[in-house]
Amino acid sequence: MNATHLLSINQAAEMVGISAATMRNWVKAGHISSAKHHPLFMKNDVLELKNNLANGELQKLTHRANKTSSKENVLPVQFSNIQKIIALVNQQNLDLNAVLFVAVIKLLIYENEVSLSHLGNFFQVDLFGNWQRQALKIEIEHWQKELNVFEHNHYVAIYDLIVITNDNDFLGLLYQCLSNEGSKSNKGSYYTPSKLVENSLREITHFANDTFLDPCCGAGKYLIQAAKILKLKPENIIGFDIDALAVKITRINLLLAYKEIEFSPRIYCLDALNELATGEIFCETNNLINAIDIVATNPPWGASKNNSTETFSLFLLKSLSLLKEGGQLSFILPESILNVKTHSTIRHTLLTQGKILKITKLGRQFPGVFTPVIRLDFVKKSKNCEGLVTIQNDKTVFYIEQNRFLANSNYIFDIDVSADEAELLQKIYAIPHQTLFQHAEWALGIVTGDNKKHLSEIQNENAEPILRGADIEAFRVNEAKLFVHFEPKNFQQIAPERFFRMPEKLIYRFISKILAFAYDDKQRLTLNSANILIPKIPNLSLKVTLAYLNSSVFQYLFKKQFSTHKVLRGDLEKLPFPILNTAQHDEIEIMVESVLNDNCRCKELDALIFSTFNLTNTEITTIKMGLKT
Repeated sequence: MNATHLLSINQAAEMVGISAATMRNWVKAGHISSAKHHPLFMKNDVLELKNNLANGELQKLTHRANKTSSKENVLPVQFSNIQKIIALVNQQNLDLNAVLFVAVIKLLIYENEVSLSHLGNFFQVDLFGNWQRQALKIEIEHWQKELNVFEHNHYVAIYDLIVITNDNDFLGLLYQCLSNEGSKSNKGSYYTPSKLVENSLREITHFANDTFLDPCCGAGKYLIQAAKILKLKPENIIGFDIDALAVKITRINLLLAYKEIEFSPRIYCLDALNELATGEIFCETNNLINAIDIVATNPPWGASKNNSTETFSLFLLKSLSLLKEGGQLSFILPESILNVKTHSTIRHTLLTQGKILKITKLGRQFPGVFTPVIRLDFVKKSKNCEGLVTIQNDKTVFYIEQNRFLANSNYIFDIDVSADEAELLQKIYAIPHQTLFQHAEWALGIVTGDNKKHLSEIQNENAEPILRGADIEAFRVNEAKLFVHFEPKNFQQIAPERFFRMPEKLIYRFISKILAFAYDDKQRLTLNSANILIPKIPNLSLKVTLAYLNSSVFQYLFKKQFSTHKVLRGDLEKLPFPILNTAQHDEIEIMVESVLNDNCRCKELDALIFSTFNLTNTEITTIKMGLKT
């Protein structure tokens, strides 16, 4: 092997444009191999890695989450000429780095930070003059050296199309608009509305000498607002991001936030989860451990590239390690952190390492993203991690004891439950009852593997109806709109046939914010959006079980305790079925049969279910009102 073709880890990292630590992580992940088990790399292997990164074949190294195939440009706001700019960039295959460089030059000229005698070439720094600050000149010179542009005419056209806005994150907004939907969602990050950032920072108690850090700063929205709202010293504002171009933009943005001050922004291109303040020997950022006063951000969402843990949970853990005692944290997070079981560990960490100051429900905030969000404000405390948590939802504000969350199953943050409602829930569960846990059989609907191939809207010879979640309503099944030839060996996944052929069974909608259980005695097939339940609670018939599952009481429990878009077996197994006497049981069953025969007695049935929990008229009203909001 020719020694001249071998590169050290530092040489290889420099060639690819990443840190040595990231190169080590990629070796561990198997994305590149070192030569003969030594920290040396074949030059050709490094070049191949670099090319794969450039052409997008290894997007998973730097991007997160789903929607990888989407190439749609999502525009967070109306942006003058943006469609023309996007079209020109795509048609001429312009380099995004160079496009943003041109935008920076136009912004600096607009801000009177520099002048340009000749607009024909933006990539020759010696043509610029009247620099107002050496720090900006250094940034532009470093950026320009990385560019390799031979055709200038199209970039002149870009310059002419760019219209500077009054938004103090103009560059970040432009970068967001030029980034396609696939790359944004792969990173798990979306443009954060300014109002969310401003509201977050205005609630932080701060002092002039506080340090502020954003571990995944993107184009610097939080850092810009920290300069504007918190009035911190520029040297006390710190940011990290894995996106090198976003880091360049942030450095410029922060310099523009502090007019007439000469400084070098403390913004760095670095994988915060794997390289920042690791505690390992020689890690240059270990000095930040337990040293930061304020950490605020909107972290990426989605599974980590190294494991199944949600990325936002990892950023929370990293941020907690950076905060000093009494330090404050403010994160924008998906609402799922409140109650999804997989997030129980991070919830427990928050509850035991400090005080949750406030949880604010914000609803849907990001275009094209269905997930509603919250803002979580937190202070790190080694003792007395208790007290009242402020809960804000629209214009409603109330308070919950933090210790209540700690006592909940899986440490659920049941913020939709007030103190009075918690007392009502406690009364419902205090009634002697049984549950579906170990008293039921469960089965998933069929996963065909290719619905277009296997399903038809026409019932051909020997084809059977197959039900979807959308076909399921409370108590009854709507007429099937799809048909299938039942050939189990051709399906990707299927439960044993006996579940489908049961003399009677319950079918329920799996993807749903409400409970919808239907009775089936026709041995019908279901797709995986409609699951099967065979209840076997002692002394409780299938039809009486059905009555409770569709009742207002259970709807209320489901909404207040679980509040998810999926009807999960683990949640259903916690619902309380009261111990009934024979007369109560038979009366409920007769009413269910009447409902199934279209002699609707739903209100009477619901009233009877209420009575089995010994609920007062006031409590019943609370439940009904709770289901309306």
